[in-house]
Amino acid sequence: MKIILLRHAETTSNKAKMADSQADVGLTKKGQKEATLLIPKLSNLKIDISVVSPLKRTLQTLQPFLNTVNNPKIITSKLTLERNLGDFTRTPKGTFQKYCDDNNYDKVFHKPQNGESIADTYKRAEEFLAYLKTNFTNKTILVCGHKNFLMCLEIAIRKLNLKDYYKFNPLKNVELRNFKL
Repeated sequence: MKIILLRHAETTSNKAKMADSQADVGLTKKGQKEATLLIPKLSNLKIDISVVSPLKRTLQTLQPFLNTVNNPKIITSKLTLERNLGDFTRTPKGTFQKYCDDNNYDKVFHKPQNGESIADTYKRAEEFLAYLKTNFTNKTILVCGHKNFLMCLEIAIRKLNLKDYYKFNPLKNVELRNFKL
């Protein structure tokens, strides 16, 4: 199995440097152009199945490519949703991390009010990876998702220590990473 991770294109919240979390924001004009520029990169990958979250920015990122494919296979999975920042959604980026630092909370395991921790997101990523392994052996799967979820999925794929989450480099908008299992 080959898993290709793709972070969605630039959103209005990315541009404003806000934590969009599970807010259903769309792409900027730049993000729309980035999505179009993905067509040649994705066309060379021989993708069997694409997986997106229910948030429109992931499908908007893939749509220009999908428009070039006959009968594309697309799955929408709630497991791939971005981390829910709860009360910290739509706050300036870094607000939750600063809150944790100021209160001496573990940023990986502390759960924001009405949200989920990175550890909770990691559990979803493990469940999603198990789903892929069970259902799509010998396939090439493109997962177009979100920064925190994709980082957790990469940690699960690479069997790294979740405690080191903040030491890893997350995917940038429209960045691709390939893994063979």
